[in-house]
Amino acid sequence: MNFTAKVKQELEQIISSPRHCRIAEFAAITAFMGKICGSDNHLEIFSENVLVIKKAEKLIKKIFFVDNIGEIIYDIKRSGKETGKIVFSGQETKDILGLLKTDGSLQVSQVLYTMTCCKRAYFRGAFLAIGTLTDPNKDYHFELSCPNMTVAENLKQLISSFDVETKIAERKGRYVIYVKDSEKISEMLGLLGAQNAMMELENVRIYKDVMNKVNRQVNCDAANIKKALRASEKQLEDIRFIREKTGFKGISEDLVRTAALREQYPEATLSELVMYNGGTVGKSGINHRLKKLSEIAEKLRS
Repeated sequence: MNFTAKVKQELEQIISSPRHCRIAEFAAITAFMGKICGSDNHLEIFSENVLVIKKAEKLIKKIFFVDNIGEIIYDIKRSGKETGKIVFSGQETKDILGLLKTDGSLQVSQVLYTMTCCKRAYFRGAFLAIGTLTDPNKDYHFELSCPNMTVAENLKQLISSFDVETKIAERKGRYVIYVKDSEKISEMLGLLGAQNAMMELENVRIYKDVMNKVNRQVNCDAANIKKALRASEKQLEDIRFIREKTGFKGISEDLVRTAALREQYPEATLSELVMYNGGTVGKSGINHRLKKLSEIAEKLRS
């Protein structure tokens, strides 16, 4: 099961207590998945995701307090994918359109979701109908695919009322509201009521953050080690050159001792050289002596 399916399965189980929130959520599903059909202008709600139809069925029963409104049809495709459809009679359609304060265009009035709780319910219905989420282990991407710019702008405005900023892009004749920021996606999962999915995403975020910090530290340590080894190799080369040319005659005893220390411990860090030297000279002192040796080597070369 992909991450989108997990989220929708969790949302399918949520039924708001207030009737007005149930109506708002059903309105979103109807607006995005419904169409007016036939000579009698009856309403049909169709989805390739059977969870959407199951949620619509639950909402209808809770809203109208009846068990037999609409004909529910499930179908299994050759691919094994199950789809669903709810077909309403002409009279049922009139009742539903009146309840949703809309007409044959199925453009839902924003009066249905003015309260915060109803906005969240409408948002949940919209995500069930047209939302997708990328697996956070792979990438962070949340989107809602809207049929036109007006619908996209209205939905974007609803989401922004919760202080979550989104963007809109046109793709294949549809207008996609999307978010790529993991923190914002987590907030939206919370708004939808998908607490389990939100916790899963947060766990992935924490794991990725820790791994990124570890990788940065490892890369930094590796870079420092390479830098130290290159410096050590150059120091050893200079010390060998001085010995070949002068036999260290005329070189101070401190520099000779430091040169011998570097040759004895070619891969040691400055801190380790300080320790091997008995701690009588600090890191800056050892570093100064090694630089002095390099200066002598350069003078001899020139």
